[in-house]
Amino acid sequence: NTAVNLIMGAALLLVWRRHTSQTFARDLGYSTVAAAVIPLGYLLYTRLEPPAHLLGVPLVLCGAISNLLLLTCAVLRLADRRLRPTLLLLLALVMALLLTVPSTAQRVILWPSVNLCFFIVLGSLTVRWTWHTQGVERLVGPLLLLLGATQLPAILYGEEGHAANLFGSTAVRVAIGCVFLFAALERAACEMAKLYQRFQLLTEHSLQGVVVTDGQHLLYANPAAHAIYGNLDRVTPTQRLQDMPSDTINAGLLLHYHQQLQQHELESASWEGQRLVADGQQRELRFAAWRIEWDGVPATQILITDDTERNASARALLHKATHDELTGLPNRSVLMDKLVEYCEPLAHCTLVVLNIDRCKLCNPSQGPVIGDQVLQAFAQRLKKTLGTRAQLVRLGGDEFAVVDPDPLSTRDLSWRLHGACRQVLTVPSGEYYIDASMGMAIFPDHAGEPEDLLRAAIAAMFQAKRTPGTALTLAERRSEQQGGHALEQEQALRKAILSEEIFLDYQPKVDAASGKLLGFEALARWRRPGIGLVSPIEFIGVAEQTGMITELGALLLSEACRQIAEWRTEAGDCVPVAVNVSPVQLLDPGFLQLVEDALQRYGVPPRYLTLEITESAAVDNLADTQLQLQQLRELGVDVAMDDFGTGFSSLSMLRELPLRVLKIDRGLIDPLPAPDAVAVVEAICQLAAALNLQVVAEGIETEAQANAARAAGCHELQGYYYARPLPAPDAADWLRRNFGLRADGLMAR
Repeated sequence: NTAVNLIMGAALLLVWRRHTSQTFARDLGYSTVAAAVIPLGYLLYTRLEPPAHLLGVPLVLCGAISNLLLLTCAVLRLADRRLRPTLLLLLALVMALLLTVPSTAQRVILWPSVNLCFFIVLGSLTVRWTWHTQGVERLVGPLLLLLGATQLPAILYGEEGHAANLFGSTAVRVAIGCVFLFAALERAACEMAKLYQRFQLLTEHSLQGVVVTDGQHLLYANPAAHAIYGNLDRVTPTQRLQDMPSDTINAGLLLHYHQQLQQHELESASWEGQRLVADGQQRELRFAAWRIEWDGVPATQILITDDTERNASARALLHKATHDELTGLPNRSVLMDKLVEYCEPLAHCTLVVLNIDRCKLCNPSQGPVIGDQVLQAFAQRLKKTLGTRAQLVRLGGDEFAVVDPDPLSTRDLSWRLHGACRQVLTVPSGEYYIDASMGMAIFPDHAGEPEDLLRAAIAAMFQAKRTPGTALTLAERRSEQQGGHALEQEQALRKAILSEEIFLDYQPKVDAASGKLLGFEALARWRRPGIGLVSPIEFIGVAEQTGMITELGALLLSEACRQIAEWRTEAGDCVPVAVNVSPVQLLDPGFLQLVEDALQRYGVPPRYLTLEITESAAVDNLADTQLQLQQLRELGVDVAMDDFGTGFSSLSMLRELPLRVLKIDRGLIDPLPAPDAVAVVEAICQLAAALNLQVVAEGIETEAQANAARAAGCHELQGYYYARPLPAPDAADWLRRNFGLRADGLMAR
């Protein structure tokens, strides 16, 4: 009994080790091994002298309890029933109590009886659970009932019946073990069938080709592989790869990678290339290979991906990203790549930036469709004229660029471009003549870097726009430095505005008759770190060109209002402070609210603030300017026209604008006291008097100029003769003297 149980238990455990998902085989294997321990314990108990015979009791106890518990687990798992740990624990306790019955005679009768009842109950339940199945599992229930019947000899004959009991139970256990072995193998086969079916679902319906080869023969190919290589259907399992047509599979390449994979030189291999496929077209295929085992033979599995459409889409996206949609020409990114390629040491490159003059007039007058047709026709004309010798690029809008690496083509390139612009453009709507402004820059003569070369050509193009008609201007060497300096200054100005490096100085304006202080003009100053003071003409121009003038103007307006509030606190009163306003600010719809917010923030009455606008701003945008100035006057803020006499303002404009002050430009003050200059100033003062306007003469630098301006009728004077622009503390001293205050704020005697 022991030998047979051990052999059967080992067989079951080996099956489980091969198919670990069949846990019922594991449980029955351990149960059978535990049953093999019971006869050994019984032998020790009956053959050894007391008290050594008691050593057999633990063996019998452990073997019997483990046998029945593991057998129960195995049957439940085989019947796909849920294990209940509490039930198994209760069963173990009952068995332990039965084995501890003090009388040997009672144990001899009681234990087989318990086994009989246990196997009858378990067998009956197993018959009920497994009878509907079609496999060998149906035999387990009857065999358990038969195993229970083998307990009858021990019950009827006591110890004399143990031999028959052991013989019968051993035979039945062998039968049960065989049933479990067959069940495990059947279920393993079912699992393999499911895996194969899953493999078929994954490969047969895959859009990627799957091929398996042993390096010499084609072992497997899925439908996708057949679709890619249509003639694989004619390949027999014994046909060698080398015998196949060369347009079917590259046998040499497959054999090379197969050997490297099988020799563990590579974990995986990948390659790609174009292949002639079933429909006779060239397809772009990507291959990935790794080693596997196929029917016990080392093999290589190859995954074939058709990237033709994906690569075509990628190329289309790349073309769209690098080409202009309207003309089909390469765009700026391609131009920069070409410049990087051509602008190398000891190389030569010519770049021409071409802008169509007055092209923007075409859309409002002829419509956007005509404008697009003109651009397309001009692009085709340039492309035909240049041929393959140069790269034509559309930068955007009505701008094109031509880059030519030929060092001897500069003159010929210029001649060809001029010729293309002179020819009429024929479009469906008619014929058009165009002019173009062209800027030419040469590497390395005008720039040493691609970006600098492009900036130099653009600067030359804007220079060419000053010449009427089609014109080409050669870049200047300094344009690169100027462009770099402008960019550097722009970045520095942005930081200066954020960090409030820009401050205000204040130049006094005095009464022409008495010399009494009447007001200040706030003048912006920028002390740039590491450089020093920067001219306002320079950085104000940069701010207007880059759109930073709005932020800068808001900063200066806020600073002026803050200073007015501080002076009013110190001196008890203040004089009006004039702040210059850029035309860009004046056209901003939110400018009125900006002024009102600044006044309210610092509690400054509007009468202390004067805004100065330029004559050119008023002339260029008369309607918008008139509305803004009217709203400012309603707010209580005075408005002065600065630099009067340099523009083209008319009498009707002066009458319509709600102004209070005219400031005569220093260009009309410098010639004073020349008679003709005096006559001009007198005429302006008479005009201002008729319009009820105050007149300020700025740029007074000598006593003669002051006397002449006073005699001509100017009300206020401003200039170096009275004071240079002053820092805020020095301007405060003027206020104290004006209001008769000492530095401590007390009235001077």
